[in-house]
Amino acid sequence: MEEFRKTAPEIKEMTAFALPPVRRRRLDSGVEMIIYGKCDEPVNYLSYVTPGGECEMPSPAVAALSAIMCREGTESFSGHEINSILDFNGSWLKSNNSSHYHTLSMHSLNSCFGRVLPVFRDMALNPVFPEEALAVRREGLARNIEVSMTDVDFLAVCESDRKSKGADHPGARVDKPDDIRKITSEDLRASFLKARVPGRSTLFLCGDITPEIEDMVAEAFGELPPDSPDGKPNVIPYTPEPPLTERKISVPDALQSAVVMTLPAIDRRHPDYIPLHIAVSALGGYFGSRLMLEIRERLGLTYGISASLLGEADGAFIQIRADTDNNNVDSLIAEVRNQLELMSAQPPSGDELMRLRQTLLSSQLSVLDTPFSMMDYYMAALTSDIPDGYFERKLRAISNLTPQDIAEVSSRYFRPSQLRIAVAGK
Repeated sequence: MEEFRKTAPEIKEMTAFALPPVRRRRLDSGVEMIIYGKCDEPVNYLSYVTPGGECEMPSPAVAALSAIMCREGTESFSGHEINSILDFNGSWLKSNNSSHYHTLSMHSLNSCFGRVLPVFRDMALNPVFPEEALAVRREGLARNIEVSMTDVDFLAVCESDRKSKGADHPGARVDKPDDIRKITSEDLRASFLKARVPGRSTLFLCGDITPEIEDMVAEAFGELPPDSPDGKPNVIPYTPEPPLTERKISVPDALQSAVVMTLPAIDRRHPDYIPLHIAVSALGGYFGSRLMLEIRERLGLTYGISASLLGEADGAFIQIRADTDNNNVDSLIAEVRNQLELMSAQPPSGDELMRLRQTLLSSQLSVLDTPFSMMDYYMAALTSDIPDGYFERKLRAISNLTPQDIAEVSSRYFRPSQLRIAVAGK
């Protein structure tokens, strides 16, 4: 046993894998059902995704409260009845907004599905936003924003969004606590009815899906209320500020400074998007990335630093984030600039390239962990405007990755002269 523990396991290349196909069914209402029915346990996962997200709502707070309040009461069920039925039948919900979509999801047992489906349908289509429950949720959200307004990370990200998306872009808005406290039930109801487009919604159903469960969902959503005439996606292209702009937000009591740096990027349908995603991962997308090894491990300027490629229907940008000592901000920014240039001059090779490839392949493989995680990918493909065949193209790009691939795409997009920088701290 002692000798066994001293012997490292052999590292092997991952074998080929693919994203399993799903089945599609068009309902009489026009709604598309995306179904994956291969699961060993009698459970299911149902999601209702409809256009009308944060950018289509009057404010981020209205969007957030609309998502929160769907379980506080509907035309047929009170909030107490909703929670009692779901809890008694072992079901649980999640509700969230993306830029242009709202998603309501429910996990449940097959044996209890018939009892919870009517509740789920009413939450999706007929919320009533009761004032008493809203008062509690509204105050909680307002206080969270008040706390966030003192947080350097929150302030730096908000300022960075304004610089990268445009100061007037719907995705760059931030609500003030007093404005949140003025939101009424009627505001939520009017916004919901104006943004709703049930005729263009999509149902995602996976798990141990029997014909009976599939037909129950088809019947429940076979007839829908009419779409709002105003329910159109509010897709507005990003208009970033000029490059080499820096904004510093003073937080006198801050023990550290938050630094957020962005670079403009191309959208998901551009042929360079997947190579750029891989290069960003090499730069700062995992624990062994360049930024972590150089800025955290070698220089000790931060506890953690990351880089990510953020793509939406409105546009895309590369975001680099880190917290550092107030006295080290300039040094951290200078080293990020240096590492951006080195990615094209000295791209990952050898062991570094192998670690990167294995990390990316593991991330791809995690999509296939469960039927639920696989269906989450299909939902993300809709809400983030991911084109068909993206999974397979990314898998091929990772498998065939070379240092030259990273160098070429880095030289085109990792340009320090295009940085927009936001810093919040002392």
